[in-house]
Amino acid sequence: MKWTSVFCLTCTFLCATLSTEKVHGRDQWFQKADSLYVAGAWFEASIAYERSYYLSENALQRVLANLAKAEALKQMGEYSKAHDDLQRSLAFRGSESLRLEVLYQMALCAYMDGDDATARSLLLQILHQFGPIPQQRIFLLKGLVMVDQARWDDLRQHLEVWADELYDDNAAKDSLLTAFDVLKMGDGLPRVRDPERARLWSAIIPGSGQAFAGSPGWGALNAISQLAALTGFGLLAWNGYYIAGVVAGLGPFQSFYFGGIRQAGELAEQNNSSRLERFQTAMGEFLLDVARQSDQ
Repeated sequence: MKWTSVFCLTCTFLCATLSTEKVHGRDQWFQKADSLYVAGAWFEASIAYERSYYLSENALQRVLANLAKAEALKQMGEYSKAHDDLQRSLAFRGSESLRLEVLYQMALCAYMDGDDATARSLLLQILHQFGPIPQQRIFLLKGLVMVDQARWDDLRQHLEVWADELYDDNAAKDSLLTAFDVLKMGDGLPRVRDPERARLWSAIIPGSGQAFAGSPGWGALNAISQLAALTGFGLLAWNGYYIAGVVAGLGPFQSFYFGGIRQAGELAEQNNSSRLERFQTAMGEFLLDVARQSDQ
């Protein structure tokens, strides 16, 4: 979805570059990696951060180098690798805030890699270990995971908790929830068309299955094709060209008929996916707007 890249940049901005914070006496590889990162040489920066991680004897610097490497990998779209590398820092106990950062970054990378189940699990782990965290980026990530999983009732409850953190007055809270309800009702939850029912309709009435699936144009084309094939068979048979009628008429008709049944099911699946993706995109943009407003 288009808004996922925007979200990645938003979260990168919110996190800032960890390698520039809370680090004193950084080794030469850490400093070189920072310079490479700022210059946009993310692959080279990731190698330098990795070298700093292995050469450093300071546990804090190792965690920071690991987090900084994850930022470089995220810039390259290597979310799975960043998630896997960050697991090395889960055992760190020197700072609760850094442990929280590691878990959050792992959840973010899992989400960006399309692994919503892992992202949700890590967010639940954050809740279990740290309790409710009043950080907008965590509220945002939890909401986006719910959007990807189409958990609309859970999302509204999540927004109620988020609104309590954002606003002090009930009017503002109600306004946010009303905006969510209007979006949900306005775009409407995508109507799911059963592919099996589409195939059944197409088998009974040629073209109707495609129309049921939401593609009446394809339905009309399929019905006309079958009618034309049958008409061709009838004309050829009427004039005594029986073999030609079977080959040029019934053969294409059979292909159009069974092909139409298969196509009706495929169109239903494709249109269901397309409607859901459009609705999820609208919901994702809505959550991003909420996060942007909270930063103002």
